[in-house]
Amino acid sequence: MNYRKEIYQKYVSNHTLYLSGKVDLKKIKKQFPVWGKYYGRYLPKEKNIKILEIGCGSGGFLYYLKSLGYENCVGIDISEEQIKSAKSLGVENVDIADLRSFLKDKDNSYDVIIARDVLEHFYKEEILEILKLIFQNLSKKGRLIIQSPNAEGLFGTKCRYGDFTHEIAFTSSGLASVLRVVGFKEMEFYPTEPVPKYSFKSAIRYCLWKFIELFLKAYILVETGNSKGIYTLNLICVAKK
Repeated sequence: MNYRKEIYQKYVSNHTLYLSGKVDLKKIKKQFPVWGKYYGRYLPKEKNIKILEIGCGSGGFLYYLKSLGYENCVGIDISEEQIKSAKSLGVENVDIADLRSFLKDKDNSYDVIIARDVLEHFYKEEILEILKLIFQNLSKKGRLIIQSPNAEGLFGTKCRYGDFTHEIAFTSSGLASVLRVVGFKEMEFYPTEPVPKYSFKSAIRYCLWKFIELFLKAYILVETGNSKGIYTLNLICVAKK
C-alpha cells in the first residue's frame, strides 16, 4: 500500500487529534482573528466569487469564509476522516477527492484557490504539476493563496518534519521561482507571526517575537549583508496571474 494512502486513511485519529486535539466550532472561531490578519486582506471584496480550498482538512477555513459572506466555496481533501469531521461540524460543499484528478476536470473555474499546508506533502515533480493545474484553473485575475513550512526560519525543520507525509519546505525565493515557471506574474510573501489583537497573551507574544525577529535579521545581515527574509515557522504567499 502507498504510505500516503495508509496514513491519510487515519489522518485525524493518528495525527491531527494528537497535534491539536478534537476540532470544534469554538476552536475554529478562536482562529478567526488570526486568519483575518493572515488572509483577510487578500480575499476579494466581491462575495459571489468562486473559491476552492484544496486540502481543506476539517473545514475550519471554509467555515470562516462562510462567516464572511462567501457562499460560493468548495473544499476537497484526500482524507475521508477529515471530510467526515468537516461535515460533522456543519461545513457544506466538501468532498473526498485527489486534488490532481479534481483539477484536471476543471478549466478556469475559480477566482481564488487556497492551499494551506498542502504543497509540502508532495514531491517536486508533483508540485510543479499541481501548480500548473492551479494556474490553469484560475480565472483571468485569479489568485492563489499558499501557506507552507518555511525553510528560511531558524526552526524550519520543526514544520518540515512535523508530519511524516511532508516532503519539502520552501523559502520565499525557491517558491517564487517555481511559481514563475508555471506563469504567475505577481507574488507577495508574508510571515505567520503572532497576531497582537487576538488576546493579551498574543500581544505579549507579538512583542517578544519582534525582538527575536530583530536578532535574526541582525544575524543574517552580519553574515550576508542583507537582512531581508521571513523567519516564522510558516510562510504565506499570494500569487496572481
